[in-house]
Amino acid sequence: MPNLFDEDVDDTELEHALKETITGTLSFNGQRCTALKLLFVPRLHSEAFADRLARKVEKLSVGLPHEQAEGKFSSITPLPGRGRIDYMRSLIDDAIEKGARIVNKNGGMVVGEGEANESTLMVPAVLYPVKRGMRIYEEEQFGPVVPVTPYDSIDEVEEYARTGRYGQQVSIFTSKSNGALSGSLVDKFSTVFGKININSQCGRSPDTAPFSGRRSSAMGTMSVSHALMEFSIPTVVSYKDVGSNAEIVQDIAKSSRFMETI
Repeated sequence: MPNLFDEDVDDTELEHALKETITGTLSFNGQRCTALKLLFVPRLHSEAFADRLARKVEKLSVGLPHEQAEGKFSSITPLPGRGRIDYMRSLIDDAIEKGARIVNKNGGMVVGEGEANESTLMVPAVLYPVKRGMRIYEEEQFGPVVPVTPYDSIDEVEEYARTGRYGQQVSIFTSKSNGALSGSLVDKFSTVFGKININSQCGRSPDTAPFSGRRSSAMGTMSVSHALMEFSIPTVVSYKDVGSNAEIVQDIAKSSRFMETI
C-alpha cells in the first residue's frame, strides 16, 4: 500500500511488512498453497522495496534440512525433484527475457549443480520488475521465486484480483493513515478471495474458522464444522404441532439415538 512509504509512517511498519513477506514467500521453500505468490508494490517505491527484500533474502541460510548455521537450521532446503528446478528456471528465464532481473546475489543458482546434475537446492530468486505478459505473473510457481510487480494505480491490483486465475488468499499491508482505501479493498476482495490477511502473511486459520478458496485455488470450504457437514447427510424429523403430537415426539425422542441431543 502506498501509505506504508509515507515519511510520517514509522519504518518499523515497513520492516514488519518485509518480515512477513519473507516468511510468506519462502517458508517451506514457497511450496505451500498459502504462500505469497506475487507482490504488488507502488511503482515509486518498488525498486527500493525489491532491493531491501533482496538483502534480507541473501541472509537466509541455504542448505540441507539437518544442517545448521549459527545454531539455526537451514531456511531454504532442496526442492523435491529436478522437475521443480526446471520449472523454476523456465519461469526465471522467461521473466529475464522479457525485462526482469534477479535482484539478490546468486538468486536462482542451484547449489552443487554439476555433481551428476542431481542437486535440487536452489537459492531463492527475487525478480523485478515483473509485469503482465511474463509467465510468473500468471502462473503459480510453488517454489523459491519471489516476483515483485510495480503498479501505478490501485486499479491494476484490483483488476488482477478480479480477473486472475487464483483466489485462495490475499494479504494487504497498510498503516492506519489510509483506512478508507484498505476498507475499500477488503470489500472488493471479499468476493474474490477465501481469506483476507491484514498486515500478515497468508496462512491457515484455526480449524474452527473456514478455510476456502475460489476459482482454480480451491473447491468448497474446510473447518471442523464444515468437514463434519461434508461427511454428513442432513435428515429432518418433523411433526405438526397439533393435539398430542408434541408429547408423542418427545416420547419417541427418549428411545431414539438419532434424535438424541448431542
